[in-house]
Amino acid sequence: MRRFLLVGLLLGLLSALLPAALSAKPVSAYFRETWTTREGLPHNQVNAIAQTPDGYLWFGTWEGLVRYNGLEFHVFDRGNTPELRDNGVRSIRVAPDGALVIGTSRGGVSVLRAGRWRTYGVEDGLVQDEVMDALEDREGRLWVASESAGLVRLDGGRRRHFSERSGLPSDVTFGLLLDRDGSVWAATSAGVARFRGERMVGYGPESGLPEAPVFRLMQGADGRLYVGTERGAYRREGERFVPVSAALPPDGVPSLALDPSGALWIGTVNNGLLRLRNGELGRLGTADGLPNNRVAALFVDREGSLWAGTNAGLLRLRDAPFTTFDSGHGLGDDYVRTLTQSRDGGIWIGTSRGLNLWREGRVVATYGRATGFPSDSILSLLEDRDGSLWVGTYVGGLLRLRDGRVEAHYDTARGMPGSNQVRALAQTADGTLWIGTSRGLVRLRDGRFRHFGSSEGLPREFVLALQAARDGTLWVGTANGAAHIVGERIEALDLHGINDAQDVFDFHEDPDGTLWIATDRGLVRYRNGRMQGLGLAQGLPVDTLFQVVDDLDGGFWLTTNRGVLRLRRADAEAVLSKRRSRLDTDQFGETDGLTSSQCNGGSDPAAFRDRDGHIWVATARGAAVVDPAVLHSYRRQLPPVVIEQVLADDRPQLPQPRLVLPPGTRKLEFHYAGLSFQMPRLLRYRHRLEGVDEGWVERGNQRVAQYTNLGPGRYRFLVDVSAPGLGQGWSANRTEMEIEIRPQLWQQPWFLPLILLLIGGLVFVVYRWRTGAMARRATQLERVIEARTHDLREHTTRLLVADEEKTRLLHQLQEKSEAFERQAREDSLTGLANRRSLDERLARAFERAVVEQRPLSFALLDVDHFKRINDEYSHAAGDTALREIARVLVREFGPDVAVARWGGEEFAALFPDTPIAQARAACERVRQAVEAMDCDGFAPGWRMTVSGGVAERTGLAHHEKLVSRADALLYEAKRAGRNRIEG
Repeated sequence: MRRFLLVGLLLGLLSALLPAALSAKPVSAYFRETWTTREGLPHNQVNAIAQTPDGYLWFGTWEGLVRYNGLEFHVFDRGNTPELRDNGVRSIRVAPDGALVIGTSRGGVSVLRAGRWRTYGVEDGLVQDEVMDALEDREGRLWVASESAGLVRLDGGRRRHFSERSGLPSDVTFGLLLDRDGSVWAATSAGVARFRGERMVGYGPESGLPEAPVFRLMQGADGRLYVGTERGAYRREGERFVPVSAALPPDGVPSLALDPSGALWIGTVNNGLLRLRNGELGRLGTADGLPNNRVAALFVDREGSLWAGTNAGLLRLRDAPFTTFDSGHGLGDDYVRTLTQSRDGGIWIGTSRGLNLWREGRVVATYGRATGFPSDSILSLLEDRDGSLWVGTYVGGLLRLRDGRVEAHYDTARGMPGSNQVRALAQTADGTLWIGTSRGLVRLRDGRFRHFGSSEGLPREFVLALQAARDGTLWVGTANGAAHIVGERIEALDLHGINDAQDVFDFHEDPDGTLWIATDRGLVRYRNGRMQGLGLAQGLPVDTLFQVVDDLDGGFWLTTNRGVLRLRRADAEAVLSKRRSRLDTDQFGETDGLTSSQCNGGSDPAAFRDRDGHIWVATARGAAVVDPAVLHSYRRQLPPVVIEQVLADDRPQLPQPRLVLPPGTRKLEFHYAGLSFQMPRLLRYRHRLEGVDEGWVERGNQRVAQYTNLGPGRYRFLVDVSAPGLGQGWSANRTEMEIEIRPQLWQQPWFLPLILLLIGGLVFVVYRWRTGAMARRATQLERVIEARTHDLREHTTRLLVADEEKTRLLHQLQEKSEAFERQAREDSLTGLANRRSLDERLARAFERAVVEQRPLSFALLDVDHFKRINDEYSHAAGDTALREIARVLVREFGPDVAVARWGGEEFAALFPDTPIAQARAACERVRQAVEAMDCDGFAPGWRMTVSGGVAERTGLAHHEKLVSRADALLYEAKRAGRNRIEG
């Protein structure tokens, strides 16, 4: 609990450091996200929202309590949590010590404290099981507002009931509030009541409240009380209540919230979500993306996002990195093809239905057919040195716009060569205008046109991009490579040798003349006559790139059909110079403020950096803009990592700082998450199990770690988080868990020495007994040596037998020692090598393959649905299945392949000197052989299948990376439907 409170304190500090940007823009400009039953909510009506000190968000619905970690919903209901007696959750409160207090519609109150549940009902002192709200005060007393029987307070074994008879305004109660001074407020159908100590004071119409039910109570940071009633919102001034604003509609207010800027958010019954800021009222309704106009719950989380629970789903408003402007903001159409900035700071936005001028947050001018344009579809824009605007259209040729009027119009009918489809424009230092069309390049100089096409050396006449170079020359991007125009000469640049690139969509030139080229096969750097490429193999998630924009802060922004990519220039240079193996990119999409992840290309410019440093992007659903500095505003203390679930041999365990597991535990699985709700996809993770891992295992954005074949002992699991896209390295506040797996009797450290000691003692006793007997018989022999000669020979024989027994015992000790050694390197069930044995062999084989530059492949195979064999037949059947599969593996792979039981139902195979194609073929034979197994002898009717992942060492620096790659491919095979081999 102390740890959770510390995490809560850190998150509180984090929220205080975040910019209060939620209220700095119009309500319609916020980034909106919605969740319904389609996304994992058990019910669309969200009645209550809260956040616990560990960072989790909690939602109350009619079908259960929901926990959210930023990526996934986890539902608690009567099916999986018997202590929760009813699925209908009306209220959620966080107690002063971080416990969760849940009020249900007919199941009383449930309290979740330190992972353990406690439920209160009528039998525990409640007046009704129908609960409207519940909270714990600072003394640990439980206050419960009932549906129609007043209010009850439970204090250990003491109970006090407040009703109309004792002065409560009404027995029908709706809500509670714990005041900052420790007093408790109650909302009823006839006013509010305040409990301070043992004294109760009521407030009703005589105090300024309307003659109407009071639904909600909320307190601001300054201690001021806000009240939501059936007839609007009120605030407390002294001992009276006054309306919050005359601008509010006369509507019921079931929810209230204050954001960090002091803006008041008001959830209504019929008028949606309202925001009152500096006397101005903003509104968000169903037409603006609100799931439903009845807003039952409001909450501002520690990152500054506003959450709204409605009758039809959950909404979040937040200030995402990108803001998208579309037809709802005045653009002629959502489909934006090109944009550029004017001298006065306005933004020209070309859409498929005309040209718009955006200035100071709104459209101030619109041009199209109605204003004399020959075409509404705009493809390219360029501001001339004299301040006029060149406009390239899809079918209407080229226009020159000055002071809002078309000054000139050029097309094929008026003598312009090429075609009327103008996709790119550029102006060189001498004032020459270059026009890129779908049928060649056109030069306009001193009022005269000249056409450049294939006959002049252009690689293809379909021109996609133009770049006026610093040296006065021109770069041309076409649908078949690039060209460099120097004077009257065209020099073609063939890019097919760089990842088979062909379409050239954009150029960016550095001050030193280095050219960065966006192509359909990645990013190409052209420096000093040499080309190098960055594509999928180097870590780009998408390789069709439309635009390259330098943010002048060390970052490249790349537009694609799947969102916007951001990569550090230094990383790109490091990969190209072989100082780094892969790029680490951030990919922004619809969850980051882009209304559509489809960015447009083939028009110019389709993205640019304005004079304020903002990046503008043309998308299929609007013009999107991002301030790169906003990303740095997220550079705060990294969120804590919470270990959400621990599975020991697939059995859930209660996560706690120290976990003690029973003997025989062999498999551990950890699920964890960094509790960030702003940009959770930018988080990267690494983990380490001390006692198994030699170093950190980096997992990217994967949030699960699994270990098999564990022996008894003490382990420590550590997990860490970073946000490289925000310039933040690994956190210093690592989350850790101590684990102890207790040993079996024979695994105790004293067991083997004790056995050896007992055997040694037995040998010693036998030896002493025999030597004593020999001494007695020697005395007898001295007296009757002749008479007992025969007996002496018999005794001699017995001595020899005793010596043989001693030798045999020593031999047995040696055999047991060798058996224990085999057990350490061999799986006792299948007779195969175990993970330790194969792991050592893999390390040696990997090192040898690297030195000798020979192929090496590795495979992981996992039995599909193995748990069902144990559950539906028996564990003995499961053991038989594993032995049969082991025999198939040995038979099919042959003697040249090292096979091991990797753990549980998982097997591994090492293929020395084997390319991946042969290894995969061998694994496919095994998969077919397993599928053909006759299981009737141990699991009648069962069809055995396996899934596998095969990886090759090429490009990997360590054998553990080879295992991780095979493991990832195995999971791909599982996700793709099982009974398959990936690799």
